[in-house]
Order: sequence, then C-alpha cells, then structure tokens
Amino acid sequence: MAPMEFTIRQMTPGDLREVAEIEASVFTDWYRIHRRDPEPLPRRTIAELRYATSLDPRGNYVAVAAEGALAGFVLSRTWGRVGWFGTFGVPTQFQNLGVGSALLARAVEYLSPRTDVIGLETMPESGANIGLYTKRGFTVTFPTLILELSLIREGDHLRTRADGGCLAWGVQEPGARKRILKSVRDISGSLHPGLDYSREVVAIDEHGFGKTLLATDRAGALEGFAIVRTAPFREDDTSGRAYIHVLGVRGGAHDESVLLRLLGGVWSATTKLGFSKVVTGLSARHARALRLLLGSGFRCVRAAIRMVDGVGSYDVSGTDQLVHLSRWAG
Repeated sequence: MAPMEFTIRQMTPGDLREVAEIEASVFTDWYRIHRRDPEPLPRRTIAELRYATSLDPRGNYVAVAAEGALAGFVLSRTWGRVGWFGTFGVPTQFQNLGVGSALLARAVEYLSPRTDVIGLETMPESGANIGLYTKRGFTVTFPTLILELSLIREGDHLRTRADGGCLAWGVQEPGARKRILKSVRDISGSLHPGLDYSREVVAIDEHGFGKTLLATDRAGALEGFAIVRTAPFREDDTSGRAYIHVLGVRGGAHDESVLLRLLGGVWSATTKLGFSKVVTGLSARHARALRLLLGSGFRCVRAAIRMVDGVGSYDVSGTDQLVHLSRWAG
C-alpha cells in the first residue's frame, strides 16, 4: 500500500463544522464496536468547539489529505505549566496510515516547551490508543472517575447549603475580578505545581457557557471555586445534565465545609436553570475528595484511563487529601 500523503496545520474557525462531523462519526463508530450502542452520536455544537479551541488557538491541529479533506484533528490546551490534549479523532478510512501519530507528535511538540507535564484521557477499551501513547512516553496513572448526582433525589440535601454565600465571578467589578483570578491561580498552584485554571474562569464567562462560583472566608479571601458548565456540549442535548468542569479548594482544616458550600451553590445555580443532574470527574488519586463526593450522594458511572508524559515530575504513586475535581489534570 502506498503511503498516504497528508499535511498537518493549525485548525481554523472554518474547520470547526467538519471537525464536528469527524468527531461524531469517529465516536459513533467507537461506541458501536466497543459498547454495542447503535445510536449515532450527535455533533458537538459549533459554539462549544469555539469555546474549546479558544483557550489555546495555536495548539489545535488538523490533518489534511492530498485531496483536501480533513483526515483527523487534535485539540490541546495549557493550564499554566500543565498541558493536556484531546479530543483526538481520525476517521476510519484514514486510520493506521500514520495520521494519528503525526497529530499526536504535533500536539506534544506544541505543549512540551510550554509545560512541565502533559496529561490525556482515553477509554479503557482503547487498547490501541493506550499502546500508542505508551510508545510516545506516556504513563498510566490513577484512573479518572466520572460521577453523577441526581439534583432531585440524592442531591436534594444540598438545598440547605444553597444559601451558603457563594459569589459569582461574572458579576464582580473589574478590580475584584483581577484579584479573584490571582487567588484562583494561587489555589490552582497549591493543587499541583504550576497549575493555573484562571483562563478557564475567563473563557467560560466570555463564551456564555456557564459560571464560576466562589467561596470566600469572612475576610473575603477566596477559599475555593467551582467552574460550572451549563451550555450544551452536543446538538439536541436533552440529558438534563450540567457539569462541574473544575472545582478546587485551598487545603486546610475547613476544606470539607468549603466543598459543601460550593456544591450547594452548584445545586442552586443548576436547578434554577432546570437541570436534574450534575456530572463531574476527578482522579482516583484524590481519595478523600472521592469519599466526600460519594458521601454527598454522587455515584460513580464510569471510568477513564488517565496518562501523563515523562517530562517534569508527576507523582503517580500514592493518594492525597486534596479537593480537586477536574477531568484532565491533577
């Protein structure tokens, strides 16, 4: 078989519709094969892809076949000195032709000089992907656990926490926003060296995809924050789910009460918009946070393989006591 000719270039806004088509097709095929789900997966919304690619516009790439069709794509982003890449998709007809390896190499080439550690997630059933990432130097770490809370049943106890005084970043004055973002950076860095979620706070507000809730102490110092996504991820979304995209709490004696205050704020913000469930994810490394969430009514619905590359120092052994909810870092 003759080698396939293709080029890799940065993704542009004009690519997003075709990227949405590819992503839906790739994952529809994957679910049919690995989970025997015959239903086609709806496309990601163009607005969601604009939001996802806005955080690091230069870190998103497409592969273009000789005839001009897109042969794959990869998204990547940085949170301070922590990098991540995914979603990563190559249509069936272009698989096993070197396209995926080339996209992976380009994403890592972008992230490596900007970060100290690069993370990714993949499905447990994706043995070929796990092998590909391992060859590239990535190491399997604690799994990501995806948890879901019914706001109507198991989460109804959070109603009593809803008036716990959470503030919204989006309604603060410019001077206060600047101070809050610095505190978000400080808390992020306490959860993992060099981590910075402040750009996520700004992006989700600018794109109208949700809000960031803030828990402060009596003196007004930030103790924790929750970035909540309420805009639909896919077209025709009728799931009734909102998402805690990131939640971080400064370590200390009162972090459990701060977590419950933030969850109460999430309950209030999402039920007012008509949501019936909230979903989040975290590394199983954060064993105490996992127990706190399970004790608050969350249930584990699935798991994903989390991998990190070999640059920098990232402890892959032992659990910790941090309250840190995030799908892709930490």
